[in-house]
Amino acid sequence: MNLFSKKFFSSRRGFTLIELLIVIAILGVLAAGILVAIDPIDKINQANDAKVQNDVSGIGRASEAYATTHNGFYPSILNDLFTAGELKRVPAPPTGYIPTSYGFLTTPSPCTAGTDCTRVIVGSQLKSKRFTATPYWNYDTSTGKSCAAAAVATGCP
Repeated sequence: MNLFSKKFFSSRRGFTLIELLIVIAILGVLAAGILVAIDPIDKINQANDAKVQNDVSGIGRASEAYATTHNGFYPSILNDLFTAGELKRVPAPPTGYIPTSYGFLTTPSPCTAGTDCTRVIVGSQLKSKRFTATPYWNYDTSTGKSCAAAAVATGCP
């Protein structure tokens, strides 16, 4: 070994404790910043909201199918769709959503399934930040549309 390599290797054996602590602190700050930017709780709420939107629209379409086979009259309760075979199971909102079942409003209220129910509005709560102003998802059989709304079981234009 020559004099240069002896001096270089003997003076640089690794990182000092201070250097390692500084790097760890910088990585910690970056990780915290990324965690705040991603907002994993809102991502979970967005996924749950997608389930709610699918379920509400599915219940609405099942209500339409029920009306087709019952002279244009809708079911009086959500379980009527299951009993009639329009739904394989009665869907439920994700855990933590209020109410614990989907809202099901009939017109007139009350009515008798398959004889005088002329309209159904299905709805449930949404939780993601995207729906702060309109925290409910509804399906209105009178228009055949789903929409975000300020209140549960309000019609869709």
